[in-house]
Amino acid sequence: MITGLWRWSRRALIALLILVVLLAAYVQFGGHRYFWTALKYTYLQGHNTAHIDDAANFPQAVVASGIPKPWAMDPRAAQAALAPDLLSFLNAERSAAFLVVHQGQLLHESYFEPYTASSRINSFSMAKTVVTLLTGAAVADGFVPSFDTPLTSYLPEYVIEPRASKATLAQLSAMTSGHEWTENYYLPLNPTTQLYFGGDAAGTVMAQGFEREAGAAFEYSSASTQVLALALQRALQARQPELTLASYLSQRLWQPMGMEGDASWSLDRPRAEGGMEMAYCCIHSSGHNFARLGQLLLQDGRWGEQQLLPTEFVQRITRPNGFVEHYGHSLWMDPTYRAPFYFLQGHLGQYVIVVPSAQLVVVRLGQVRHRTFNRHPVIPDEVYRYVDEGLRMAQL
Repeated sequence: MITGLWRWSRRALIALLILVVLLAAYVQFGGHRYFWTALKYTYLQGHNTAHIDDAANFPQAVVASGIPKPWAMDPRAAQAALAPDLLSFLNAERSAAFLVVHQGQLLHESYFEPYTASSRINSFSMAKTVVTLLTGAAVADGFVPSFDTPLTSYLPEYVIEPRASKATLAQLSAMTSGHEWTENYYLPLNPTTQLYFGGDAAGTVMAQGFEREAGAAFEYSSASTQVLALALQRALQARQPELTLASYLSQRLWQPMGMEGDASWSLDRPRAEGGMEMAYCCIHSSGHNFARLGQLLLQDGRWGEQQLLPTEFVQRITRPNGFVEHYGHSLWMDPTYRAPFYFLQGHLGQYVIVVPSAQLVVVRLGQVRHRTFNRHPVIPDEVYRYVDEGLRMAQL
C-alpha cells in the first residue's frame, strides 16, 4: 500500500511539474513576459495588485516644482477633528492621508503611519484627469487646435481604421471613443496588467483597434487615456521636440501653482530607451499637492492672478459627458447628490473630491478601497462618507 501511494505521489508531482513548465513556457513565449515583472512587483512584495508605494519599481520623470506656496490655514483648523467613526474607518482601510480644504484654506489634515505630509503617494488613475487638464492647456497654448480635434491628426496609424477616424481627443477623455479595451487590475494575464508592467505603454494600446463607433457608448478605459497622452505628446513635440508630458505638467501647473515639492511620473521604460509617461496612472505626489488640483478645478482653472486653464474648458469637463450622469471628461461625479460633487479617482481609493456649492475640496489617499455600492451603482459608498465629513467640518 505504501509503495502504491508513493507511485501515485510521484506521478502527481511529475504532472504538476509538467503543468508548471507548460504554463511558464506559455507566459514566456506566448507574449506574456510582463507577468514576471508583475509577479516581482506585486506578490513578491506582499501585494495582490499595484500599490501606492511602487515608484521605486519604475523609472521616474521629475515634475519640477518652483517656489512653494504653502496652504493658508483655516482659523478653525485646531477644532476640526475627524469624527471618531470616520477615523476608525480610515484606519481600517489603511489610509495614508485625509485632507479638507474649505474656501481655499486648509481646514484639516490627518496622516496615518508611516505616511506624512511630505509622502509621495501614487495617484493611480487620478492622473487621467491631469492628462485631460494638460490637453486643455495645450489647446490654450496653441499646440492643439481644439479639444474636439480628430485623433488621427496626431495618430495617422489609425487612418485606415474607419471607427478611429471619427474619434476625437475629447471622446478619449470622456471614455466614449470606442477604443477596444478590457479594464482589470487583478488578473495576471490581461491587457491592463500588460499596460502597467509590459514596458511599452504606447505599443500596448496602439495594438488595440476600435470596437464601436466613436460617441456611441461610455466605457471606462486606461488605454483611452494613454492614447490621448500619445496624441498630446506628439502635438507638443511637433513644435518643441524636447517637451515631455512631465515637463509640460511642470511648466503649466506644478510651478505656477506653487506646488510643495517635486512630483514624479512613472515611465514605462527609461527615457533613453524611448520610454514615455504611464499617463493613465502614476503621478507620485503629496496630499497637499493633489488638493491643489481640486482647488484649481473649483476655481474654474484660475490660480491667483493667472488663468491657467480656459474657464469654459473646465466647466465642460466637470459636467456629465452626455452618455452617463456619473462621468464627465476624466472626472467622476454625482450631480444629483444633496451637495453635487465631482472627483478624481484612482485605484485603491485615491480621491480628490470637489463640492462647488460648499467651496470644498476633500482628499483621501490610501492602500485599500472599501468596495460597497449601496448609494450609487458605480460610486463607492466611502466617497459619500468623505463628502459628508467635509461638509460637517465646513459648518463648524
